[in-house]
Amino acid sequence: MTLLTGCVARDYMEMYDLPASGWKQNQSVVFTFVPLGVDTLRGGTPSDRWVDITVRHRADFAYAELPLEIKAVTPDKRFWVDTVYLPLGKPSEGGEWQWYGNHYSNHYDLTQRYRSRIRYRAAGEYALSIRQLSGDDPLVGVLSLGVTVSQAAPVTVAE
Repeated sequence: MTLLTGCVARDYMEMYDLPASGWKQNQSVVFTFVPLGVDTLRGGTPSDRWVDITVRHRADFAYAELPLEIKAVTPDKRFWVDTVYLPLGKPSEGGEWQWYGNHYSNHYDLTQRYRSRIRYRAAGEYALSIRQLSGDDPLVGVLSLGVTVSQAAPVTVAE
C-alpha cells in the first residue's frame, strides 16, 4: 500500500492451506517473521503495529466460532499463550447461517484483528503458532489459515 507521502508500508502476510481431510488437534500452523524495527523502552507504544488472523472456511462449517490457541515466541525466547474465540457467524432467523467476512463462490474469508499496538523488544525471528481447540479431531471445513503482521517481513533463508 502506498501512503500519500510516497512511503511504502511493508507487511508480512502468509496463508497456509490445511489438509482436505481436516485440521488435526495436534497440528500447529507456524508463521515466522522479522519485524522491520525494534522499540526502545522509552519510546511510546506504536499504534500502527498489529497482527490479523484470517480464516477461510466452507459454507457448511459446523460452528459459529473457532477456538484457537495462539503461542508467540520472541528471539530472546520469551513467549505468551492466548486462547482466542474467533466469531465466524451466527444463525439467522430462518435457521440458515449468516457468516461474517467475504463470501466467494465456495467459501468465506474472515480477517479479524488479533493484537494491536505491538511492541518488538528484540531484533530477530518471531514465531506465531496457531492450533485449533474445537474438540473435533480432525476439524473439517476450515480450508486455510493466515496471518498479516504489520511492519514485518518474512524470514529469509540463507543460501
